[in-house]
Amino acid sequence: MSKAIELRQERHAISLKMNEALDRSDLQEWKRLDEIQEGLRIKIEATERTSALNTELGQVRNAELPNIVGGSYTHDPFMDQREFVPGEMRDRGRIAEIRSSRAYAREFDNYLRTGEVSAQQRELRVLGAASGADGATLVPQGFEAELETKIKYWGGVTKICRHLQTATGNPMPWPTLDDTSNTGEFLAEAAGVGTADPTFSNITFGATLVSSKQVKVSVQLEQDSAFDMAGLLSDAFGERLGRVLDSAYYLGDGSGTYGNITGLLTALQTAGGRSVSAIGANNNSGNSGDTEVNSIGTDDFSNLIDKLDYAYQKPTNKFLFNQTTKNALRKVKDRYGRPIWEVSLAQGEPDTIFGYGFQVDNAVANIAPSAVSVVFGDFSKFVIRDVLGFTLVRFNELYMPNYQRAYQAFMRTDAKLLQSAAFSYLSHPLS
Repeated sequence: MSKAIELRQERHAISLKMNEALDRSDLQEWKRLDEIQEGLRIKIEATERTSALNTELGQVRNAELPNIVGGSYTHDPFMDQREFVPGEMRDRGRIAEIRSSRAYAREFDNYLRTGEVSAQQRELRVLGAASGADGATLVPQGFEAELETKIKYWGGVTKICRHLQTATGNPMPWPTLDDTSNTGEFLAEAAGVGTADPTFSNITFGATLVSSKQVKVSVQLEQDSAFDMAGLLSDAFGERLGRVLDSAYYLGDGSGTYGNITGLLTALQTAGGRSVSAIGANNNSGNSGDTEVNSIGTDDFSNLIDKLDYAYQKPTNKFLFNQTTKNALRKVKDRYGRPIWEVSLAQGEPDTIFGYGFQVDNAVANIAPSAVSVVFGDFSKFVIRDVLGFTLVRFNELYMPNYQRAYQAFMRTDAKLLQSAAFSYLSHPLS
């Protein structure tokens, strides 16, 4: 029996005792038991969340590693049988274990400085299908995680949307279903039943190749043992990839300009029906300058929330706007002089607007005529697909006349909007 189930059973037993105390009008005992069950509730949520997170991270780790064919048999000394272990699972586990080790991190650092590859690293290049490009190598998991963190730092959308990692870059159909126009029916005795088929469709994810561009480093700098090569490269690659992907994930128009990625705002505008016309803060402030073209008011946020069908009005929804808009919103007050920015008094809890969280992303436009300054909704309905992990290439000869080497990171990605009805956005009029 899992720990979460045991805790749930214990909480259920407490609830029965609470009912008994209530029947006896023993409110003091009821309050004592209520504190116990509340503690169990928090512990249950933490236990189940940790279990779900471990499962998710395990899936991501497996998805990012390449497919390897073949297999072998292993013998369990405690069981009189042999178990077949597919080569794919065996090699993935071995690669993951090596890539997460300190020894491999040291070898990777040595590779960055000298270009020398050990037998172990050469083997991993073959297993990881990373050979074929001069100097290509699998990066350690710590380096890759640092890159991912920096990309999310620069791209606000990537922090709050849903992520999916796949082992290959083949076109990936994502099935969708729309049954909102259908209802059930009441039947008379022995009457025939009607039929109503839902509308099925699919969204296909691709895999656009993205490059960090080259980072040139002098050989003298590489040879300086006190210099953090991995830190410099992860900073440079993370910032560059974060900037270009942030624009693509939000503004991408599906053309070559953004690597065939259709961004969130473009997809919403194409779908239609999600726009909310800005009213401005004049109703709140009484200032004639706070018009709909250059300000945001309380009613604008109410209208953004109300635009969503109640099925999508979830407490986890968020507002998305840029840093300039955030600074302006901290000063906005309602007609009674109360700030709409709700400062959290609890440690570790973020500030909110109308009870909802927010995310800053500077790809979003400023408050201005004809601009879209705020997006609101359930960002789990916008999915980013990443293929495998990052590939790092070291160019040994290209810039050697200047006694330099170059490094470059590559990744493959795409993004799709699954459900436009889960979002709304604030449009300011032209004048």
